[in-house]
Amino acid sequence: MYTVYYKTNCFADFVATNSTIDIAIPTQHPVPVMSVFGWIIIQQHLGFTFDWQLPWADYKAGFGSIDADFWLGLEKMHLLTSSQPYRLRVEVQQWSTNLWYSAEYWSFKIGDESDYQYQLQVSGYSGDAGNGLQHEGDYGNDDDDDDDNERLIGLWVEQYEGDYDGNLRFGIYYHNGMSFTTYDQDNDYFGGNCASGRGGGWWYNSCVWACLTCGMARFEWYADVGYIVNSRMMVKRQ
Repeated sequence: MYTVYYKTNCFADFVATNSTIDIAIPTQHPVPVMSVFGWIIIQQHLGFTFDWQLPWADYKAGFGSIDADFWLGLEKMHLLTSSQPYRLRVEVQQWSTNLWYSAEYWSFKIGDESDYQYQLQVSGYSGDAGNGLQHEGDYGNDDDDDDDNERLIGLWVEQYEGDYDGNLRFGIYYHNGMSFTTYDQDNDYFGGNCASGRGGGWWYNSCVWACLTCGMARFEWYADVGYIVNSRMMVKRQ
């Protein structure tokens, strides 16, 4: 067990006590994880010393240390969230202010590998970080460096919540409903491979509005927070 002290926008000197527990995942041996107030940490990105640019096999199996940079693993996330209903909580620390913000989703589920390539499914947003995983976006009014490619994509991808013509091609910043992409397995809708240029695997569309596994230049939650320096994803049963 260890204790983390940090400043937040809600409390001065907020104290979070993290404890190590074993969780039962169907068809798996008990898995040690960190728990915070009953929330199970499935992802933790602390600073920029760890290289998140890893292959599909690593993102599937999991990697890192539960008290440092950590990824539970897509297969474990799928088995866990398919066994019963789970919620998702995202916590991000803003680069410019060091303040922490959060986003919660009442429903969180990861699809299987064979049919859905670990598709992300979230709904029921609340919080003060902004809805980074369901941002509808506007390719004509953003300020990133992918303008040429986005004009191309804009010919066939609409900027609204839902899919295009029933083919599951969501708006270019709409992460919900996307399959997972790594540099060696491309499932996004970008002209190239989003993971290759952004430093880590993620549920890319074309490419990011939020990314908690990306390198320094793309480590962001651009709903309301912008660039971030630390993050974690946590789940809890409904």
